[in-house]
Formats: sequence, structure tokens, C-alpha cells
Amino acid sequence: MTDITDGFQHTGDYDLRPLEDDCSLLGSLLDDCLRVEVGENLFKKVQHIRALAQCASTLSNTGDVEAGAVLSQRMADELMQMNLEDAVPLTRACGLYLNLTSIAELHHGVRRTRGTTKNSMSCNEVFARLLADGVTPQQLYTAVTEQVVEVVLTAHPTQVNRRTLQYKHTRIAALLQQHDRTDLSEEEEAAVIQDMVREIVSLWQTDELRRVKPTALDEARGGFHIVEQSLWNAVPAYMRKLSGALKQHTGRDLPLSSVPFKFGSWMGGDRDGNPNVTARVTHHVVCLAKWMVTDLYIREVDTLRFELSTSQCSRPVWLMAKKIIAAQEAKKAAAAHAGGKPDPGGGGGGINKTESSGAQTHALSQSSHHHLTAVVQLKGGMRSRGVTNATMVGTTEYPGGMILGTQPMGDALHTEIAVPHELPDIELDGGSECGDFPTSDSANDLTHLAAIALEAGIAGGRARDHRMERPPLHPLTVFAGVKLADASSSGLAPRCDASKPPPPSPVTSVRNPRTPILAPLPWLLPACMGRTLDTTRLPKKRFDAAPMAPESEPGGDPDPDPGPESLPLPSPPPQGMSQAGTGYASPFNEPADFLPAPILDQDPTKLRQTLFRQRTGADSSHFMKTHEHPGFHPYRIVLGNTVGYSRRPRRPKGGSTAATPKRYGQPGVLLPKCAVNGNGQAEQHWSEDLLNHREVSHDEIYETEDELGQTLVELYWSLWECGAGVVADGRLLDLIRRVYSFGMCLMKLDLRQESTRHSEVLDAVTSYLGYGGYASWSEQERMDFLTKELQVCATTGRPPALDACLRVVPLFETLDDLDASEAVMTTLFANPWYRAHLAEHHNNSQEVMLGYSDSGKDAGRLAANWALYRCQESLVTLASSSGVKLTLFHGRGGTVGRGGGPTYLAIQSQPPGSVMGSFRITEQGEMVQAKFGISGVAQGQMEMYTAAVLLATLRPPSPPRVDCWRKTMDALSASSCDAYRSVVVDHPHFLAYFRHATPESELGNLNIGSRPARRNAASASISTLRAIPWIFAWTQNRLILPSWLGIGEALSKAIAEGHWDELCAMYKEWPFFQVTVDLIEMILAKADMRIAALYDDILVEDPAQKALGRELRAKFSQTADAILKITGHPKLLHSNPTLRKLLNMRNPYIDPINVLQTEILKRLRKDPDNIKLRDALLISINGIAAGMRNTG
Repeated sequence: MTDITDGFQHTGDYDLRPLEDDCSLLGSLLDDCLRVEVGENLFKKVQHIRALAQCASTLSNTGDVEAGAVLSQRMADELMQMNLEDAVPLTRACGLYLNLTSIAELHHGVRRTRGTTKNSMSCNEVFARLLADGVTPQQLYTAVTEQVVEVVLTAHPTQVNRRTLQYKHTRIAALLQQHDRTDLSEEEEAAVIQDMVREIVSLWQTDELRRVKPTALDEARGGFHIVEQSLWNAVPAYMRKLSGALKQHTGRDLPLSSVPFKFGSWMGGDRDGNPNVTARVTHHVVCLAKWMVTDLYIREVDTLRFELSTSQCSRPVWLMAKKIIAAQEAKKAAAAHAGGKPDPGGGGGGINKTESSGAQTHALSQSSHHHLTAVVQLKGGMRSRGVTNATMVGTTEYPGGMILGTQPMGDALHTEIAVPHELPDIELDGGSECGDFPTSDSANDLTHLAAIALEAGIAGGRARDHRMERPPLHPLTVFAGVKLADASSSGLAPRCDASKPPPPSPVTSVRNPRTPILAPLPWLLPACMGRTLDTTRLPKKRFDAAPMAPESEPGGDPDPDPGPESLPLPSPPPQGMSQAGTGYASPFNEPADFLPAPILDQDPTKLRQTLFRQRTGADSSHFMKTHEHPGFHPYRIVLGNTVGYSRRPRRPKGGSTAATPKRYGQPGVLLPKCAVNGNGQAEQHWSEDLLNHREVSHDEIYETEDELGQTLVELYWSLWECGAGVVADGRLLDLIRRVYSFGMCLMKLDLRQESTRHSEVLDAVTSYLGYGGYASWSEQERMDFLTKELQVCATTGRPPALDACLRVVPLFETLDDLDASEAVMTTLFANPWYRAHLAEHHNNSQEVMLGYSDSGKDAGRLAANWALYRCQESLVTLASSSGVKLTLFHGRGGTVGRGGGPTYLAIQSQPPGSVMGSFRITEQGEMVQAKFGISGVAQGQMEMYTAAVLLATLRPPSPPRVDCWRKTMDALSASSCDAYRSVVVDHPHFLAYFRHATPESELGNLNIGSRPARRNAASASISTLRAIPWIFAWTQNRLILPSWLGIGEALSKAIAEGHWDELCAMYKEWPFFQVTVDLIEMILAKADMRIAALYDDILVEDPAQKALGRELRAKFSQTADAILKITGHPKLLHSNPTLRKLLNMRNPYIDPINVLQTEILKRLRKDPDNIKLRDALLISINGIAAGMRNTG
């Protein structure tokens, strides 16, 4: 987890009694479990060791260091004499208690945010503070709606807990939340506690070690699991809270398509030093993400369909529903005429978008000779929501463990338990209550069936089912400006071309062949909006060409009672009204239903108010006539059609006559089970095509969030028009928020590679072509070559396709790279070709990544922090002068040694101007689970990020008050870097000491990540070691060296030179320096020199190495003294008693594990092939990581 819980970094003396009660409850339940699992004798040993550790810790904290040392030594002696069979359960017991404590702390953080105490980091409080500070409501609204924060989830190997254990931890947190309820009866409270007991027993009996190293695909599944487990619900809840705070302080709501918070991913795309991430793995991860987001959307739409049972809707939604029914019936009639069976995919309510209007009209014209299928016909009676036969159309098998509740029952039965995607007794056409339609095949029923079909708008005529109390429906007409495509030649959906006159409308009717019928219009096809339309001529969200007049019967008069379908669509409203976002004219007050394009990304408040006033002021009878459709469920029809595209299978595979379920993991299979068509043939799914690099028709999938989102937005405003705004603002609005937040790919995937690999590739290419060695060229020669080649590509049209290229994000990570960043970016911006490319394809926006991990390992934490600060200042100035919008991407780790720390304070300490409404940052490993694994915690984290970035944008942190502070920081940076490198780089015994005093060599057996611990396995130097195991190893022995080494010498030197007053002023007035010092103080409080000395005594044998250990511990004391002099605190964490108490609660359980780890390491290094010792060591590593709340 993290070095510090974000909610406790500056809370002062906060009441921890509820947290202590939770820890006591979970601890007592664990004790009851241990009595049964390990026996009474071993349980008494556990209690005895725990009592010794607690007494020693209490004495040390109260100042009686000598007495505490005596008890600590007694505990160590007893532990080292313990046999392995007793030591492993004791280690597991302490580790499990620490994990339960972490769960309780996370839940306590959620409890605090729900409490009555004001949260200074909440959006509500920050908005009020900014308004009081002079920010206008308009400025606040603009800043919030335009702000973008993106958290990138990475697969760095720092998560020691298996995903199974993470799920159980989440379950216990949920039970703690339920236990907080004050209205529980005694029986209910007992049931909750009993559920906790079950989870704790299950945790104890679950193997906590990964026996197989995870693959890159496994890591991606872990990230997707976080989305499903937490973020899927947390994102709309956070946006609802943000919109409420915005409405309270500005009077305006968050726009429907606003995305103030995004999630990205490196999982499956991070190739930096990881040969396991190949092109095939990346492609597989992308397909898996698309499959999973499709499944999540299907679940939401299915639930929404069940909820939206209303028969009232706006005219556009009713037209959409009728067109869907018409297309389906035409398809069924055509299939019946051909003697075949309808496409099973059509059962999903989807339109066959490649079917021409001519085919539909032909089918309808022949419908008088064939039995018409009812508008909505229930097929096969009641459908099971649980077990479905493998031959049933639309069944889907999911990868094991990816979606909960989807376990196979056995191959022989060919059945699967799947998440139900269909409502019982409801076809996707429109619902189970769409009318009592006859099902007889007799000739006497044919006319009646045809009349019902015609009544639904399938063909022209006035016949109607008198059992339905609804206005007569009449044929629709083709809109002028809509050109119908010829599917036989192009296979495309109809396109709009407003520049040409309307074509002759196709005519088909059972009763009157001259009555026109509306072919499927593009804006009514949810899976093709925004792609097959001429968007330069027509609004993307509504098409407003004037309709043709309907024809009358031969010899008859025009229909005396035109239905709402015959009302003309209006012209666009005046420009001013459209831009104001209030141009939605109600069709029951005047014949208009125009939804202006900007409404999606503007404040929806005014339109909501307008529609509400129109609904409450409308004549009831006229409203019912124009909006009520008894017997029909238009929202279910439209949503069913939407789901149909996600489910629809495709071409038969090999003419198979039986369904053979495929298991996930087979090569080239994304969805494990193919759908089955009406003839029993297995059908290919679009996701299989994606995975196997086959072209997927654009008509079968949604490619952008707008294609799906606009259909949902149309339903949203329809509900508001009908007076059901409260319904629209529920689950439907949440789904709209999800669509624009997660899109069609779940999370944007970054592709990351070390720069030298690119140079090696180009060197191979240029050498092969005879151009010379790219690696030996100067930087200018390389730029000239690349610029020339890219210009040639642009003029000849050869790849790469620059209009669809990926953005290039340079990474500056080492100290030298950070210092050279301004010169590198100046050269890049001075390149004419690149500037033109940046303006044309990336809107003059440039992203630059800053690496915190390797810079700290390279130069020490203080020098790295100052180099990062100066780098950001110079890049901000350069971007501003160059007319480029700059986004800084912060590659921070979980620990202070890798740039981690409290999120809120970290953002508030950035240089002025570096956070201008955009902020991108990495979260990794155990941090992902800790910050986003529980929905309530994730909501708090997103709100904290939003508030901190907003403050940094509108009220940037203060720069150094005087220039001499910069000179002082330059001197501190140089001194600390020299002191750091004198040990890590120059000391002859340091590398050997590092290997002996820490479990660094043994960490590779932990199987916590797919990436190797070193970039170059042949080199054993510190420079090739990754920052994660570098931090991880020093955390295990409690020295935490990288986070503070070099700082004590630099501060002591500055104080000795007379800069003490200046340093105190910098600490009080400069946020950057204050946050840096506070984080170092927190790390010093977490370190324990008693334990570090124990590792030296038992594991280090060489006298020179032992001397180095004593020297390092002396440097630690020097650093602590210097920090206390600057802060003015009498002891570490004096200003944060809450955090100090949290650490003291953990230490009695971490100390015994450290003692046991030293003994296990000693034995293992003498017997490296002992499997039991290796498992015991890994269990101890897990336990210490849980106690320290971080790994790397």
C-alpha cells in the first residue's frame, strides 16, 4: 500500500476509537480462528510473542529505551530458537493481522468522508474556498468542466497479494461498513460477524504465495478486475457528487459528456525492459479490454431496460423504436420468403445495417403472401436467467474469474452459468407487455397480423388493432437530403447528402403500393452515428431536413387524423439559441424536436428547466395523444437494439452442426464460447475477428463513445420531456457518464519502450540499407534523417499514417536527463516538420513524462526532487513561449523513495504553472488496490485529485519568495547528491553490504510481476537494478535508505554555514520545501534502526561491511536531528499524532516478522534449495510489506 494514508497526512489529533474498535473486533475473530487452525499450544506462543513485542514497543515510545531493548532481545531469543513448523504459522498470523489492520484503516477513511466533519480536500469545501477567494462562478465552472485528470494504472511488480486475497479483503471492508449500521438487530449483527469469520477462516486457509510468475496478460486482467470491482460504480458516483457540488456553488450542472477524470493503463503496453510484453500480448490485452467493456455495458443496458418500462416517450425516440421494429420485421419477412430462418443475431433487437432499403421494401411488398410475424413475439417461452443450454442463441462463456458467477458446470452437459443478458419472457424487440398478439397460423389470422404489423409502422395503411388504445399510426416519409445507399454495391448504411435532392421514395404497402415507408435513417441507427453521415452538412445529433408529404389513398382524402409521426421536423433554431444550449422545442407545444449539437458538452440545467416547465404546463390530453404509446415499451426497443450490436454473432464457421464450447486461453479465441445460429452452426463473434487480426465490419461494432452515447442521450432527454427527469438522472445518466469515461476500450493503453531500443532498431535498418550506422550518428544527423523520411512519407502517402499516429511522449528520468530536458525540447519545438505535425494532428498539445523512480535512485531523493522542480519550471516557460499546451506526466511510485506520498500535498507542491487544468500520473501495484480497490475509497481519491488539481490551476502554489532560496536549494542538492553517491556509487563495500543486509537476492522468487528485476540480467550493478526492488529490499530491513540518504549531510552543512534561519523560513513559506521535509520526517518515523542493526548482526559477516552498516545508522541519526531542527518538532511526527499512533499500532506485529526473517535468511543462505525455508521467507516478505504498507 502507500507510505501514508492520504486521509491522515494532516488531520491533527483525530479520534481513532472507531478504528481501534474495528481492529479489536477483527483481531479477536482472528484469535478465534487461530485457536482452531493451529491449536491451543501454538496459539499461546503467538500470544506470548505478541505481548513481548507490544510491551517493548510501549516502553520505547514512552522513553524507557533500555527496558524496551531488554524485552526486544528476549523476544528475539525466543523466536530464533523456534522450529520452522511453529515459525511459519506465527509469521502468517502476524501478517494476517497487519492485513486486517490495513483493511480497517481503509474503511475508516471511508467512514471519515461520510461523517459530519468537514473534509478540507472535498470538492464542496474547495469550491467554497475558491469563491471566497475571489474566483467567479463562471471561472470556477469553466475550470472544472475543462479540467482533465488521468490516472494511469501500471503493472509494476509491487503487489504481493494475490487477486484472490484482494477480493477477500474487499469483502471484509464491505462487511465492516455493514457492521457500522446502527439499525441492525441482534440477529443481523451476529450474521455480519459470522460472515467476517468465514472470510477470515478462508483467508487463513488460502495459500498466500503465487506459485507461478504472473504473465503480462495476468497483470492486465488484474487491472481490469479493479475496474469491474470498484471503478465501474465509483466513477458515476464521483461525478454525481462533483456535479452536485458544482450545482450548489455555480447553479450549473456538469455537462453530460464531461470527463473530468480518466483512467489509462500501461498493462500490456509497457515494454521497458520486459521482453514478455510482445506485440501479440498487447493485441490480446486490447481485445480483452474491448470484450470486457462490452460485457459491462450489456449488463447495464439489460438492467436499464428492465427499469425503463414507461410507454411515454418523445417523438424522436418513438420514430427510432418504429424503425427498429420495421427493419426487424422486414428481415423476418425476407427470411420467411426465402425459406430460411431469421438471423439469430437479430433477436438482440439490432438492425442489419448492411441490408439495403430495397431488400426491406421487397420483403414488405411480399408480406401479403406470407405469414407476418407479430411485432413482438415471445420465442421459446420463459428464458432461464441461470443455466442455459449451449445450443441456445446468444449464450456467452466468460474467462474464469474475470466475471463473477460464471463457472462451468461440465463439458459433457455443454451448459454454462452465465451472467444473464436477457430479461425473462422479454424479447429484445420491445418487452413482454407489448400486446396480446395472436399466434395462430390460420388464414383467418393473417389479415389481423398484417394489420398489427402495419399499425406499428411496418407498412402503410390505417388498419389498427382496436384492442390497443393508441392513436392511429401512419407511414413515415423519407427525409429530404437523405440518400439511401445501395447495399448490393456498397454494403454501407444510408448516408446523408443534403446537397442533392431527395430520391424517389421506395413505395411498399400491403394495401397501397404507393404509400411510402421510411427506410432506416442513419441517425436512427445507433451503431453508425457519426461515421456514415456527411457531418459537414448536418448536425451530428439531429438531422433536420424537411419531410415529404404523405400520399393519400387512391381516390381518397388525406388522413384527417394525422398521427405524431407526420408532424414535420423543424429547421435548426436561431444560432444564439443553439449556442445557449436551450434550443430544444417541445413537440407538444409546437411541431419541433430539435436538439442542438452543443447541448452534449454544455450545462444541461436550462434545458432541464425548460422541459420541466413545458411538461407541467402542457394540456394533459394533448400530451397523452402525442407521447403515450400503450402496449409498447419504446425505451426497451431502442436499448434492445443497442445491445443487439454487441451480441450479434457473425458468419458460420466450417458448417459445424453442433456447438462445441471453446475454453478461454486457446490460441486466437477471445470469447470462449461461440454463439449458435438457428441451424446449429457455430457463429464467429466480432471479438474473435479482432483477436485474430481479421477485419471487422464497422457496422457490427461501436467504435467511439459518441456512437453509443448519443443514443442514450436521446433517451435521456425524452424522459425529461415526458416529466420523468428524476428517472433520467438515475441509472441512465450513470450509464452515459460511464460511456464517456470508459469509452469503447475501457482504458487508454500507453505503449512504453526504452529509448535505446528505438535507436537499436533504426541502427539495424540504416545499416541494412547501406546508409551507415544510426547509433554512431550525431544527434543532429539523426534528426535530419528522421525528418527527411517523415516528410517523404507525408508527401507520398506511404506509412506511417500521420493523421492516425500515436502521440510521442519523451521521458526524462535520470538527473542528467532532467537537467537537459529544456535543451532537448527546445530542439524538438524548433523542428519545422514536428511543429506542423503537432499543430495539425495534436492541437498543439505536447505531453512530457517525468520519472521519479530512477532519478531518486540515481541522485538521492532531495537532489531528484529539486531537479524535477527546476525541470518543470523550465518546460512550462518553454511551452508558453512556443505556443504549446503542455501536460506533465508524473511517473511516481508508491513510496517516498520513488516520488510517492500524499496525493493532495504532492500536487500542491508543484511549481506554479505546471498544473494548468491537466494532470497525468501513474499509480501502480499495491497502490492501485489501496487507492481504487474499494469503491468508497476510489471516490475519495478521485475527488481529492480533482480538488488538488483545481487549486493548483486557479491558485498555484507559491514560488520561492526570494532568489537566495534557489541558491540554497542548489547547494543542498549538490551536497546531498555527492553524499548519496559517495555511498551508493563510490563505496567499495556497498554492493556486497546491500546483498547481505537485505533480501534483495531472494526477492526474485516472490513471483510478483512479469518484468525482470534488472534491465540487463548480465549486469549486477546498482545502475541496472530497477528502482522497485531497490526500494523493496531496503524497506524489508526497515532502514529505508534511498528515501533519506544524503539529506542529513546536506542540511547539517547548511546549518553549520549559518543558513538555519533561512531553512526554517523556507519550511514555513515554500510549499515545495515544506512537503519535501515532511515526507522525509514521515519516512524517518517509519524506519527502525534496532531492526536494521539486527539484520547486520545476523546476516553480515564481513567487518568492513558491518562498519558500513554502523556508518549508515549514524547518518540516519544525523538526518533525524537536522530535520527536527528545521521543523522545530521535539520528536518525529510531533505535528501528526494520528499517523504516529497508526505506526505504533503496527510495530508490535512487524517486529516479530523481522526477527524471524533474519533467522530464515540465515538458514536459507546455507541451504538455498530448501523449499520450506524459501516459502517461509516469502511469507515473511509479504507480512513486512503489509505492515510497512508499501513494497516498491
